[in-house]
Amino acid sequence: MFTTMQYAKQIFRATFGLMLSVLVLAGCTGIQPVTAPTAVPEEPAAEIPAVTIEVNDDGFVIPDDFPGGIVAVTVQNTGSKDMDVSLARVREGASVDEIKALFADQEANLIPLLQLASAMPSFNPVVSGGSEHAIIDFRTGQFLVAANEHVDEMAPPGTEYLFGEFTADELVGTVEPAADVKVDMHDFAYTMPDSITAGEHLWEFANTGEQWHMIFFLKLGPDATMEDVMNAVMSEGEPAGPPPFEVVDGAGVAPISEGERAWMKVSLEPGSYVVACPIPDLAAMMNGEPPLPHMAHGMVRQLTVEP
Repeated sequence: MFTTMQYAKQIFRATFGLMLSVLVLAGCTGIQPVTAPTAVPEEPAAEIPAVTIEVNDDGFVIPDDFPGGIVAVTVQNTGSKDMDVSLARVREGASVDEIKALFADQEANLIPLLQLASAMPSFNPVVSGGSEHAIIDFRTGQFLVAANEHVDEMAPPGTEYLFGEFTADELVGTVEPAADVKVDMHDFAYTMPDSITAGEHLWEFANTGEQWHMIFFLKLGPDATMEDVMNAVMSEGEPAGPPPFEVVDGAGVAPISEGERAWMKVSLEPGSYVVACPIPDLAAMMNGEPPLPHMAHGMVRQLTVEP
C-alpha cells in the first residue's frame, strides 16, 4: 500500500527525474493545387508531424529542426539501462542552466523547478531497447529533456542526469488528433465521461487549471468502492491487508503543468476503476500550509468500463 507521501514521491519522480529519448519528425502535407478550372480535388488529410528523440548511455539525439505545434513523439532508449525520461518547457525569463542546477535535489527544489519549467509528459521507465509514444502540444519555445537511470521511488539527491535541449521555432503541427476520450483536468476535478467501452482508445489529457495535475488509474477489486480506495490511500497507518485496488500500469499521464496537453493510447479491460490525482497542493505548499493531495480536494472519480 502506498502512503500519501509515497504517492507524492512517486509523482516527483515521474515529473522531473525523467525526460525523453528519441524524436522523429515529418512535415505536414500541403494542399494539392487545382489541376483544372472545373475540377478542384479534395484537400488531402493533413498529417501530424512525427519526431523521434533517442536517449542512449551518453546523452540524447534530438532533431535539429524540431517542429512546433502538435507533434507525435517517440521516445527511444538505445542505451544499456532502463531510463526515466521527461520533458519540460522552459518558462519565459528562465534559463536551462538554472533548471539543470535544481535537479540536484528535486524534492527540496520542487517549487522553484515548477516556477522555471512547465512539466510536460514523462515516461518512467523507457526500457533498454524499447520506446514510448505520445502526441504532445509543444506550441513553440525552448525545451529541456532529462533522463536518469530508472528508480522505483523519487530519484535521490546526487542522481546523475543526462540533459538535452531543443527549440521549436515554427508552428508546424496544426492537426488536432481525433481523441476517443477527453479528460479536462482543473482545480480540483476531472471533466470526463462516466463510462467508456473496453479496449484501446486515444485519450486526450488537458490541464486547464492553475496547478500541475495528473491522472492515474486504479482498478477496483471485487465489491470495492471509491470510499474504500480513499480510506486506503489517505491512511497514514499500516494497511490491515491488501489494497482494494490494482494500479493500472501504462495508463494515465504523469504530472503536467497548467496549459499543457497530450494524447496517449490507453487500454482498459471491463470493470470499475477509480481515477485520481495524488500530487500535493502547490498553493498550500507556497503558503506554508500542509499540502493535501489533490484527490483530498475532490480530484477523484469513478469510471465504468463496459464490455
